[in-house]
Amino acid sequence: MTEPNLLSTDPAQAQVIEQEVEAALLRHGGVADCAVVFAGAGDTARRNCVRCGITGKYPGLTFDAAGVCSLCVLYEENREQIDAYWGDLSELAPKLRAKAEAAGSEYDCLLLFSGGKDSTYVLYRLVDLGLRVMTFTFDNGFISTTALRNVEEVTGELGIEHVTKTRADQNKIFLLSLQEHKSVCNGCFRSLLDLSTELAHHRGIPSIVTGLSRGQIMDERLSWFHQQGIFDRDEIEEKLALGRRVYHQSSGTGAEAAAVDAVEVVDFYRYSEVTKDEIRALLKSRSKIWAHPDDTGFCSSNCLINDVGVYVHAAERGFHNYEAPTRWEVRLGHLSVAEANEELQGPVNSTRVKRMLAKIGYPDPADHPHLGARMTAYYVPNGGVEESIRAAVAAVLPEGLVPERWVAVGEIPRTAGVVDRSALKAPVATRFGRGNEDSSHPLTPSQLRVTERTPLAEQARALLVTLPGAVDTAKVKKIVLQLLMQHDAMRMKFTKDGHEWRQQPAGTGGSLPVVRLDLSAVSPEEEPALLRRAVAKLRSRLDPAEGRVLQVTALERGARPGGLLLVLHELAADTASWRLILEDVVTACRQLGAGEPVELARSEAFPGSTPIAPEPVPIDPGPAGLALGALAGVLPAWLGTDSVTVEVADHTAPHHRTGRIVGRLSEVGCWRVWPDRIEPVDGPAEVRYDYFGDVTALLPPSAPVRVADLPEVDFTELPGSGPHRISVTGAVRGGKLRLTWQGVPDEVARQVADRLP
Repeated sequence: MTEPNLLSTDPAQAQVIEQEVEAALLRHGGVADCAVVFAGAGDTARRNCVRCGITGKYPGLTFDAAGVCSLCVLYEENREQIDAYWGDLSELAPKLRAKAEAAGSEYDCLLLFSGGKDSTYVLYRLVDLGLRVMTFTFDNGFISTTALRNVEEVTGELGIEHVTKTRADQNKIFLLSLQEHKSVCNGCFRSLLDLSTELAHHRGIPSIVTGLSRGQIMDERLSWFHQQGIFDRDEIEEKLALGRRVYHQSSGTGAEAAAVDAVEVVDFYRYSEVTKDEIRALLKSRSKIWAHPDDTGFCSSNCLINDVGVYVHAAERGFHNYEAPTRWEVRLGHLSVAEANEELQGPVNSTRVKRMLAKIGYPDPADHPHLGARMTAYYVPNGGVEESIRAAVAAVLPEGLVPERWVAVGEIPRTAGVVDRSALKAPVATRFGRGNEDSSHPLTPSQLRVTERTPLAEQARALLVTLPGAVDTAKVKKIVLQLLMQHDAMRMKFTKDGHEWRQQPAGTGGSLPVVRLDLSAVSPEEEPALLRRAVAKLRSRLDPAEGRVLQVTALERGARPGGLLLVLHELAADTASWRLILEDVVTACRQLGAGEPVELARSEAFPGSTPIAPEPVPIDPGPAGLALGALAGVLPAWLGTDSVTVEVADHTAPHHRTGRIVGRLSEVGCWRVWPDRIEPVDGPAEVRYDYFGDVTALLPPSAPVRVADLPEVDFTELPGSGPHRISVTGAVRGGKLRLTWQGVPDEVARQVADRLP
C-alpha cells in the first residue's frame, strides 16, 4: 500500500485508509474486533455547527438533526450551572488583597504579561482596581519585537516593576511539545508557569494572574469536568489545584512543590466578561504607547512560533489547535462566527514557519506525512496485548500509517452492522446527574458483603508491582491522577444513613495519595518486615467515609527493581477491577517511557444504571471446584451435620457485565454441599471460600511490569474478620493450590488437603 498525502483531508481516501489499517489489525489473532478513526475525516468532517461554526473535523463531535454540535447542546442544557463558575471584578480585588495581606506581600499579584492585547488590557484593569502589581514576561525566543517593546514601554509608563526570563533549553521543550501535543503552546505555557511560580514564591507573592480568555478557560480548564457532569465550583477548583500540582511535578525542571502549594493561579477573565472589541477600545483610549504587533499570526498578538503549532496541529491532528477555545468565545457571545472564522485562518508565511520548524528540529509534516498521528485504533482484545498488536501492524503497513493512539474497548459500537465512529469518539456522557439531583447510589450486593467485615476502614487489598528500572515519583503521581480521574469507583465516599449504606462522588480534592519509600539502603533480609509495616500504615490511612480508598507508595530499591505498592479498599474494586487498573498502569508506564502524555482508555460509569441481579456463579471445574468438593467431604462430619452452606467467590472469573468498569461488581455463588452432591441455594452461608488462582497472572507475561506475590504483601489477605464461621482462601503458588484457613483446627485443614490432588 502506498502512502498518500492527506494533509488536505479527503474523506473518501481517509475511509480507505481506516479500512486498510483495520484489516491489518484483524489479521492479528489477539484482536477480536476493531475500528480505526482518522481525525478530521468522515461524514461529520464536512459539516460545521450551524450555531458556533465549529468544524466537524474536531474529534468527539456529534450533530443533532438541526445541525447543532454536541458542545453547543451541552452548553445550552447546562448554561446556568456552567455560567455559575464565572465571577465578578468585585470578587477579584478583595480576594487578591486578602491573600497578599495574609502573606505579608509587598505585591497583591504577579501578572503574566506578554505585551499582547489581552494581557495589556488586564494590566490596565488591575491598576484601575488599585492593586499592587508586578509583571513577568517569558521570552521564549520567538516573541514579537513589537510585543517586547509594549512590555517595556507600558510597564515604564505605569511605574510597574517587571521581570523577563528565558530558558536556554526552550527549543528542546518546543520539540517535545510538538512531539507530544502537536502544538508549541503546551511546552511554552509549562515553562511560563514554572518560572513565574518560582519568582512569585521567591518574592512572597501569593497570586499569579493570567490573561487566558474565557474560551481558553472553558477549553483548557472546564470542559473535561462538564463532560463528566461536574459543575460545582468548589469541586472543580479542588481538582484543578490537584492537577496543577501534578502538572508541575511531572517534570524534573518544574517548580518545587512548596512553591506550587504557596502560589495560586487566578484567571482574570474568569472575573471579567469583555468582548474583543471592548478590549481594543480600551487600549485605544488608554494608551498611545501600545501597538498591535503585525508580525504574528491570526491567533496570537505577541508570539511568532504560535504559527508553527497551528501548522503542525492541522497537518497531524486534522484540525486547528485553537478551534475549541475560539468556538467557545462564540458560544459565550464574545465573537461572531465570522470573526471566529477569520481568527482561525492558517499561517500565511509558510517560509517563516518552515524556517522555525528547522530551527527547533521538527520534521515538516508536508515533507514526511505521518498520518498515523491522526489515527486512533480501538480494539477488542482477544488475548493479545498492545505491544504485540502494534508490532504486527507495523510489520505490514508503511511506517507513517501505524496509528499513534491505541485504546482497548469492550466492544465496537455498530448501527445496522456499520461501525458508529461518532460513538467511539464522542465526549464522555454525564455521569452523576445534574443540578441538585441526588448523586448518591445504594451499594451493590457485593459491596454490602464487605461492610459486614471488621474493621471496615482497613478492608483493602495490597499488591506490589515491580517496574523495569528506577521509580520516578513525579510520574507515579501523574499515573495515579489519571486513575482517579478515569475511574468513578476510586472517587466514591461510603456513608451509612440509619440502616442504609450509600455511595456518592467524593471528588479528588486534597493531596494525591502517593508517598515515596526509599529502600535502597535496606538489605533484602530487612525488606520484608518494612514492607509489612508499609502495608499496615497505608491501610490505616484509608477512610471510605471521606472518600480515601486508594494509597500508593513509590518504592525505590537501589539496584533491585523499583516498585509500586498499591492498597485499594475492597468497597472500590473487586479482582476483575484490579486487572483493569493494572492494565492502565501498564499503559501509562509505556506512554511515559516513550515521552508521551498519559491517555488511558475511557472507562464506564460506576455504579451503572442497570442493577446487577444476584445469581449463582458457576463452579469452575478446576481448582475452585475441586476444593469445594474437598470441603463437602470433610466439613459436614466435623460440624456434626449432614451438609454445610458455602459462599464461593471465584476471583478468576470475569464480571457478569462486559466493558471497562471498575467497582465492586462481582457476585458470589451460595451452595449447600453434602458429601455426595452440591446444590445452589440462597444465603446466608456458614463458610466463605475465596479462590484467587495465580495472583501473578493478573497481568500477562509480556507486560513491562510484574506482579510480586509476596507473603508480606498478600493480595489474597484482608485484615480482621468477616461474618462467616469458617473462612478459606485458595491461591495457586509455585504451581500448587495452597489453602489458608480461619475457624478450623489444623487437623481438619489437613483432611481437606488430603482430598485434593
